[in-house]
Amino acid sequence: KENEFFNALQVKFSYAITCHKSQGGQWNTVFIEQPYLPDGIDRDYIRWLYTAITRAKDKLYLIGFKDDCFINV
Repeated sequence: KENEFFNALQVKFSYAITCHKSQGGQWNTVFIEQPYLPDGIDRDYIRWLYTAITRAKDKLYLIGFKDDCFINV
């Protein structure tokens, strides 16, 4: 909590559901936080991430993902 920006974002109202609960639905804006992966990336994680990403209609925010998660094509 030494980070001066820790409380910079204030959320007045928030609603959250799990990725699996969201299956079949879509939302205008989706936030996905990188989970803790002690065993690394596996097939189940990729399927989970695909499901989470495809719930967004307009905006998708990826939180806590390291730059090496993205490749330049």
